[in-house]
Amino acid sequence: MHTTPGDLEDDLAAAVGGAEIFAVYQPQVSLESGSIVAAEALCRWRHPRLGDIDPVTMIGVAERTGVIHALGRRMLDECLGTLAGWRETGRDWAVSVNVSPVQFEDESFAEHVAGEFQRRALAPGSLVFELPHDLPPVDDGAVLSQLHMLRDIGVEFSLAGFGDEPPSPDLLRGLPVAEVKLPGHLVRAAERPAPASLRDRVGVAHEQGLRVVAEGIETLTHLDIAVELGCDRAQGFLIRQPHEEITFP
Repeated sequence: MHTTPGDLEDDLAAAVGGAEIFAVYQPQVSLESGSIVAAEALCRWRHPRLGDIDPVTMIGVAERTGVIHALGRRMLDECLGTLAGWRETGRDWAVSVNVSPVQFEDESFAEHVAGEFQRRALAPGSLVFELPHDLPPVDDGAVLSQLHMLRDIGVEFSLAGFGDEPPSPDLLRGLPVAEVKLPGHLVRAAERPAPASLRDRVGVAHEQGLRVVAEGIETLTHLDIAVELGCDRAQGFLIRQPHEEITFP
C-alpha cells in the first residue's frame, strides 16, 4: 500500500495517544563501578500497516506538524512513570529522554515538567534531557528561562554528538549542560591505545565539570577504549540492546 507523507502525518497525530507509540530503554553503566546508573529512553512507533517507523522519520514528521509537543509530553509522562517504578523496586537510576529544541517553543513545557517533578517527588539528577549536538547557540530569552528553570528544579541536560564537531563555547556557556555523549562511531573507529585527540576531548569535558558517556559500545575492545579515554559511563549493544523493560538488577 502506497503511503504519502500526508498519511504519516495524520497517522502519527492519531497514534500519539495509543499503544503504537512506546518507549524502549538502553541502560548506561558506570565505568567505575560497572553498575547500571541510568537508561536512555528511545521513542518507537509501531505502525499497524507499515511496521516499525524509523525514529528519524517519526521525529521529522512530528516536528514538521507540531505533533512533537504532544509526542514529547506522552514520552515524558511514560518515562516518569517508569522512573517511579524503578524507584519502588530499589533501582536508583536516572532516565535520559531525547528532547527536540522545538519543544521549548511551548512556553508551558518547563512548567509542566516542574509540576510532574514535584508531584512525583523526583530526586535531582533523576531526569536528564538529551539535546542534539547541532543545536544552535541559544539566545532566546524565553527558551533560556525554561532551560534554567528546569535546571533549578533538578533536571540535567546532556549534549549528544560530542566529538563530531566541538560545541561552540557560546552554546556551552548558554546551556546548563551536565553531560556530553561521545558518539559510538568515534569509539568504534579508535584503536588501542586510545587516540590522544579523543583523550583530549574527554579531558576538556572533565575540565568543564561535565560527565562523559561513551555510546555505541558493541565489543569488549570498545569498552576498553572507553575506559582508556576516561569516560564516566557507557552504553551500547554489548551492555544491553534497547528494550521495553530492563529486567536485570
